[in-house]
Amino acid sequence: MSSQYLSLREIGRRLGIPPSTVVYYKDKYSKFLPAVGDGGRRQKYSAEVLEIFRRIREMYGLNWSTEQIENELTLKFSMLIDNIKNDQQLINDAGLETNSDMQTVICGLSSVLGKVSDLLSNQSLFQAEIRDLREEVSSLRSEKRKLAADTNERILDMAMEIGKLKRDRTELYNMLRNSGNSSGPDESSFPSAAYLERPLVIMNSEGEFLGVAGKSRNHFSLEDFVKLLENSVHYHRSVDLLWQKQDGQWILVITASEEGDDTQKKIVLVTEENITPSKNTVVRIVSMDINAKAVPDTLLFSLFKQIRESFDR
Repeated sequence: MSSQYLSLREIGRRLGIPPSTVVYYKDKYSKFLPAVGDGGRRQKYSAEVLEIFRRIREMYGLNWSTEQIENELTLKFSMLIDNIKNDQQLINDAGLETNSDMQTVICGLSSVLGKVSDLLSNQSLFQAEIRDLREEVSSLRSEKRKLAADTNERILDMAMEIGKLKRDRTELYNMLRNSGNSSGPDESSFPSAAYLERPLVIMNSEGEFLGVAGKSRNHFSLEDFVKLLENSVHYHRSVDLLWQKQDGQWILVITASEEGDDTQKKIVLVTEENITPSKNTVVRIVSMDINAKAVPDTLLFSLFKQIRESFDR
């Protein structure tokens, strides 16, 4: 027989039975559940009674009557109950009364072990809650990053659309201003839609073409780049765009000026159509000047890198 003694609370914890239910079973079927101790809270039970409590629980789940349950316990556990009682009698015959020092120590240790077991159970619950919280925080952070990326992409789309509207406004203004000298705009003075929509690239020192292609959109085009340039000077009241064709190259001149101020910002972009080794038609940036100062290739490479990062989000 086992020398381990359990409290009602520990029995309920091991079997997953509410404490109030365990107490009810103990009171209802006490003659089948031999205990040691002085009674009350200090009362302990041999570990063997776990099986008796478990069976009582099962029979209640099957809606057995009290008489049926007692008959089942008598038939199935009579020998086990007798053995537990015999062990208790041996302890008493050896002079170890229930309230003896040794029994007190045993009950005290059992109580301590019960508390330690409860602490370990609580610790496991806390650790599980911490894991759940960490997973929830990680999920929220991921959603935040996705939301930030979507917001940045929408802002970029809106900025490009605003730039297009501003360019259309400027073109319409120029057409109205020149309407007295011409019956209509000269198509040769403005790049075709196909030219504007071609992938925009730059060439490195090894002669390689470098462009930008995003995950959720098409390639970065000359039209997109012009919109970015327009947006960079959007705080100016007046923005004029002028396209010129020279030696097979299209040259864009963007002039921005503040009303009542003689200072101007002038951007000159030189582009030309190229065929890549893979037989793709692209538009290459030949050069770019800002206020008569050439933009270094390293700066253009850095700009394209930033554009690529925006497209890949």
